[in-house]
Amino acid sequence: MLTEKMDHILQVLTNLEEFYKENSDGKLSLQEYSTYTKFLSSNYIKKNKLIRVYWPQYSEPTPKYITGLTELDENMLILADLNMAITKHINFSLDLMHSNNYFQCIYIHKGSGILTLSNKTFQLSEGDLFVMPPDTMHSIKMLDGSICIYVMIRRKYIDSVFFELFHHNPPLISFFNKVLFEETKQESNYILFHTGDNDDVRETMLRLFSEYLWGDEFRNQIMECYLKLLFSFLFRHKQSDIETPTSFSNIELHFNEIMNYIRKDFRSATLSSVAEYMHLSKQYICRIIQQVSGTSFSKLLMDVKLRKAVQYLMESNLKLEDIADYTGFSDVSHFSRTFKTHYGLSPSKYRTQSKVQL
Repeated sequence: MLTEKMDHILQVLTNLEEFYKENSDGKLSLQEYSTYTKFLSSNYIKKNKLIRVYWPQYSEPTPKYITGLTELDENMLILADLNMAITKHINFSLDLMHSNNYFQCIYIHKGSGILTLSNKTFQLSEGDLFVMPPDTMHSIKMLDGSICIYVMIRRKYIDSVFFELFHHNPPLISFFNKVLFEETKQESNYILFHTGDNDDVRETMLRLFSEYLWGDEFRNQIMECYLKLLFSFLFRHKQSDIETPTSFSNIELHFNEIMNYIRKDFRSATLSSVAEYMHLSKQYICRIIQQVSGTSFSKLLMDVKLRKAVQYLMESNLKLEDIADYTGFSDVSHFSRTFKTHYGLSPSKYRTQSKVQL
């Protein structure tokens, strides 16, 4: 229901922007943010308290001209108690080049637009999500009737999000290092996900926006969860749906496929089943895993199983016998011994200690 409401609001605001632009007759500056808010002061925005859809920290000192700044600061846009802010692109604004000192995700919810970097231009289509590191000069122009959503994320938070989420996947760690954190003089860094009509990405983006607008004192934690979920959905896509100036090696691509298979079928996965799935020899599978992760197939598989077991211990009241079964261990004794060897605590003590800490 919330996603339907958010979608409706975005469409109504887009229609009002078009109406504003078409009826200005040169009397209203299309650069001015203030004239648009005054234009709708007794209308939809004020009535529904939606000013933060455009300007997260709207107040009197808000810049009069939406295109008057060439550098945008995260503290101007992101509330002090939040790690991110979500806004809608104003379709009548001029597409002037500017930069941000925060990470930005640009999501095309509907329609299409043109994103320009200092050295490249992108024709963005519905479902495209463009991840941009700080200090990247860019401009964006949306076609009439299109809807673009910005997710602005603090620098200090981005490290923990991505590296916590993908710490088990060395190629992705390397990927983010190359694409988002290494400075290159030749070209701008970016990641472009082509998600098309993927409902998971669309729904998660709308839920993230809804939580930002109407969430309570828990909204920062909930938004962080939605952001992690969003990127999990994004990296579920085929590598061919991800565009970036850097690329994976064949070994890294094979490793990603191996990891995806293991995470999906960890209860029954074996070296033989992985080799059959990949159409590669068992020896080559072992060589890929060793080269990329520095460990063996059996240790990699066990790590996936134990991480899943930790999730069950933390998020459910399942009996240890059930957790052992659900994670592919032959019996609860084997599970308990292996778990204690790996984490230094028995599953029961781990569960108790974790809940006390929470």
